[in-house]
Amino acid sequence: MFWLLVGIITLTFVLPLLSVWIVVKVTALAKAHPKPAKYTLITMFIILMVAGGLKIRDIYYEKSPYYFWNELMRKNPKPFNVSQEEFEAKNRAGYCWRDKKYYSKEELWHKAMKSLTGRMLYENKLYWDNEVIDAGGNPRPTAADCIRYRGCRVLKIPMSLINQEISKDNIETKNSFWKKIDGLINNKKVQSYKFASDENYINDDFELNNFVLIHQLDDRIPTNTTLYSSNCCSVLSKAELSLIKNKYKLKYAESDMGTFLEESRIPIDIDINSWGVGNFYLGVTSYYYFDIVNFEERDESGLPEDIFILNNCGDILYKPYYD
Repeated sequence: MFWLLVGIITLTFVLPLLSVWIVVKVTALAKAHPKPAKYTLITMFIILMVAGGLKIRDIYYEKSPYYFWNELMRKNPKPFNVSQEEFEAKNRAGYCWRDKKYYSKEELWHKAMKSLTGRMLYENKLYWDNEVIDAGGNPRPTAADCIRYRGCRVLKIPMSLINQEISKDNIETKNSFWKKIDGLINNKKVQSYKFASDENYINDDFELNNFVLIHQLDDRIPTNTTLYSSNCCSVLSKAELSLIKNKYKLKYAESDMGTFLEESRIPIDIDINSWGVGNFYLGVTSYYYFDIVNFEERDESGLPEDIFILNNCGDILYKPYYD
């Protein structure tokens, strides 16, 4: 809100005064050099409009509590030659306009797993950009640690490893768990992604039925390593979510520290299904090093730890999500 107010004040007072000053200067120049002044005025006007427009866009999208929602909307936009009525009707039926097809749950799983990886890469970027907040609310110099400790990356290993194989019954010591992680990391077929712009990530369609994901923010601190096994995640229909939804809360508010700090909401008073969102969900159960080491009580109900909202194309809404 503060930055929005700053933007409004800038547009209302600062930019008009600046524009008057520029006009006065250019007018004086025009009297001495008419032709150069004309092109100078045009160029400066264009630069001013572009800069102002970019700043307004940044203020609106980066500070808006609907930032992640707006990003999701861009991933499955309404075609210009389709009526709003047809757009909403097909959205409710599960149609993906971007790919021009209806996806099955099995097909959506592959799309959602790539999008889940993209969420991890988005978190990596916050580390690379030193935007991670400590308990005192101050940015941490995390980019240096990303380089120094070979962290801030996502590893994809083509193999089958189910949750039960890394449960308390099968992992009895700290070393046995860490040896298993080392074995996965050192697999010859491992794929490594650091940024969403990496070509190997862009070109990977996540078509395998069995693979393991490791989100490693820092390889010197075990608690910063998260393992997603082959059966970590499943696509749920809207009806399936309705049976367990009362066991979760929608997490949209700010956290005290870490990443994804911004408040993020879904616009109220809309049917999200009409916008191609919320017909499907991705339930996720991940494993952390400290879960095994401390043998913490885990939910034995078989319910996912987190549930992410999907659009009809299998893209994840980064936040809010069910926790």
